[in-house]
Amino acid sequence: MGALWLPIQMKHQLKLLLRGGLARLLFHSGLHSVVSRLTPRRHLILFGHCVTEDAVNGGLPADMKISAKKLTQIVDWFHKRYRVLPIGAAQKQLRSGAKGPSLVSLSMDDGYRDNATALLPLLRERGLGASVFLETRPLDERKVNWSHKYFWILDQPGRDAEAVARRYLVLAEDTPASEGLRRALEGGDNLAYQIKRVLKYDAEPQDRERVMDLIFAECGGDEAALCERLYLSWDQAREMRDGGFELGAHTVNHAILSRLNQAQARTEVHDSAAALERELGSRGDVFAYPFGRRWDYEEVGLEAVRAEGFEFAVATHAGVNDADAKPFELKRIPIGDETELHLLVAEACGAFAWLSKMGLRLSE
Repeated sequence: MGALWLPIQMKHQLKLLLRGGLARLLFHSGLHSVVSRLTPRRHLILFGHCVTEDAVNGGLPADMKISAKKLTQIVDWFHKRYRVLPIGAAQKQLRSGAKGPSLVSLSMDDGYRDNATALLPLLRERGLGASVFLETRPLDERKVNWSHKYFWILDQPGRDAEAVARRYLVLAEDTPASEGLRRALEGGDNLAYQIKRVLKYDAEPQDRERVMDLIFAECGGDEAALCERLYLSWDQAREMRDGGFELGAHTVNHAILSRLNQAQARTEVHDSAAALERELGSRGDVFAYPFGRRWDYEEVGLEAVRAEGFEFAVATHAGVNDADAKPFELKRIPIGDETELHLLVAEACGAFAWLSKMGLRLSE
């Protein structure tokens, strides 16, 4: 195992060095503009969740947030050089064969309150819109999914991932998540992430909801208050719609569609779209898969989205989209405070996509 592991790690490190070095060369030399003109028109979709506002999202993990300063740097750079549009409009323009600069879209998932209080004014000042995908149960019922109760518990004094896992094992002994939780507790890096992953993929949804509700209540959690702090209201969503934002569906419960049967997946997709149509007058053209990796939606998710009549859907696999990209598996690049602008520029100009066709994959 060790003899195999070392070459794999070395190969990965060499790939990162090559990726970073090429991106810096393109960015600092200005060659990115030459490459962009020489490659076919394309569409880069950026995604995140929140703009950092401690009063709203202070308890959420750092990898879900991006500071207004960092986001402004990214938006302003692309706004000067590319056409910045919401996803649906950008995809239609790209696929029409129209000429012009390549396209960039900014998207945010789940529907957090800061999208209205921080993102909307930042983009309105520049005459820009974005795509925001709404998990509709928080807006309709003021209830949050299990992961937000987990994050809230971890943010409480004296609480940590180990305590959550051990309490979960007491309240739900010998359930599908038990073995994974015990393995995670035996050691390893980033226990909070490991516990979340076990609960996400191994736990039975009914067990997970019941147990997380119990632990949340034991810690004094107030679900309605937490939802009010974190999520948009429908009035705020309407304000964003009127401000030029594209609002799309993201299921009702942020469900992993691949873990549902076809009827359940159709209900999650349909009911979230119907809520948008009821409250906003349109369900939009674009759907976002919760979590967004291929194993999170698979064919059951693809079929549910197609059946509902959406034109496009976005995943969370990295890369840039050309005019022939699969419309129901559009790629997106995550952004956060650690994002390096030169890497985004290398994606946007088409350099990484061109190299991928030559057999050198640097996007992900």
